[in-house]
Amino acid sequence: MSTNTMSKLIAEGNHLILEKTDYEEEMVSTGGIIYKMKDSVDGSFCEAKIISMGQGSPSSNGDIPEVSYKEGDVVLYDARSRMGIHNNFDIIQREHVVAVVKS
Repeated sequence: MSTNTMSKLIAEGNHLILEKTDYEEEMVSTGGIIYKMKDSVDGSFCEAKIISMGQGSPSSNGDIPEVSYKEGDVVLYDARSRMGIHNNFDIIQREHVVAVVKS
């Protein structure tokens, strides 16, 4: 699925649509060591860019909890929480975001 097609996906409710990070891409450490990202992460967590965010689901008091991330941010999330698996993107719920990755 191309980035153009992904931009047509609009998340609903409490869902996030995430563009997967390419774990096969070669990286270079500050010390000059060449490695692939897949060799430095375990299978429990994934890193991805938020393509689309649903408006959120109200809590029991009717408020929609605020989050500290937005579309375009890169986040770390629990890989076991994915709702289906696709080559280019994942769909998760907001509460499965563990951290925002700052560059």
